[in-house]
Amino acid sequence: MRYRIILLGLLFASLAFAGKSARLGGFDGFVERMGASARELGRGNTGSADTLAQPGAYWNPALLAFRKNISYSLHAEKRDLDRAGGSLGIEGKIGSRMGIGGAILYRGDWDFKVIDEDDQTLGNASPFFSMMYLGFSYRLTRRDAVGISLSMSYDNLGIAEFYDDIDVEDGYRSPVTFNLGFVRQINEKWSLSVVVRNLSFDKNLTASWTKTTSGDNSLESTEGVRPKTLQVGVGYRSVLFGRYAALWLEAIDYQMSEVFLAFDPDAHYWTARLGAEYEVIPRGMVRLGFDDMNFTAGLGYSFDVRIGKKKWPFEVNYALIYESEADLWNPLSFAIRGFIP
Repeated sequence: MRYRIILLGLLFASLAFAGKSARLGGFDGFVERMGASARELGRGNTGSADTLAQPGAYWNPALLAFRKNISYSLHAEKRDLDRAGGSLGIEGKIGSRMGIGGAILYRGDWDFKVIDEDDQTLGNASPFFSMMYLGFSYRLTRRDAVGISLSMSYDNLGIAEFYDDIDVEDGYRSPVTFNLGFVRQINEKWSLSVVVRNLSFDKNLTASWTKTTSGDNSLESTEGVRPKTLQVGVGYRSVLFGRYAALWLEAIDYQMSEVFLAFDPDAHYWTARLGAEYEVIPRGMVRLGFDDMNFTAGLGYSFDVRIGKKKWPFEVNYALIYESEADLWNPLSFAIRGFIP
């Protein structure tokens, strides 16, 4: 009974953190939907149609084929309700047409109170959730590329130490799933992307699995699931008043059914992301965005650091997020990114 109360608490916490989490994969899905990197987050969490988005293994594995150097990205954020997160990505090219990259996404609670059925606080836990990606891409033409990324998640509730009488399993590892991506750089202004996320190697390609909550099976098992997701992105880049400007739009369909393909509208949840960015000063960017019911804003600046005879370019980016459904402001999201010349 005590264990069930704690699990409910974790569920409600993830709901407050992730909006429609229960319908879209619960605790197993919110990490992916939160995205990676303050640059893309500041413009509405859009990145699938941007060949410069990082980490490409997460946003769209097809982007990796457009890498010209070894690139890196590091993101860290502190959200409301004592939650922290971030991401790390490294990617590069193989030959003239291929790219490879890896990424890790992390979300966790700093101070989650563990309470029993008598409303007594047993202590503080630090549950966390992570997702790992390994992506490969091939450029079909100068403007077209396809890619695939393999993904696996791991979460740890961190509560086993509070229960000597129950063999609680803290850690859960998901099966390997995969994502398919396509991107076309139509011309200098327009780009198009299609990403299919969360496919499995099991029946109906559905990413679902059983979580064993106790080593001796004394507790009821739970289910992990991430819905099949179709993500279509469009990007438009131009010059406005002599400076760079861009618009990004993504339409997303989450299928909440374990069949191969559901045609019932009630089995789908549709949402959209919209972002804009503008170069207000040389190398300085301002961004605005909308992600479902979350509103975002961001700033970015590019630097060149000379070491010896080489220039090492990198960017510093910042994002502000307002989660309107939970009325939460998240003002601390920072990222750096660059490449090795």
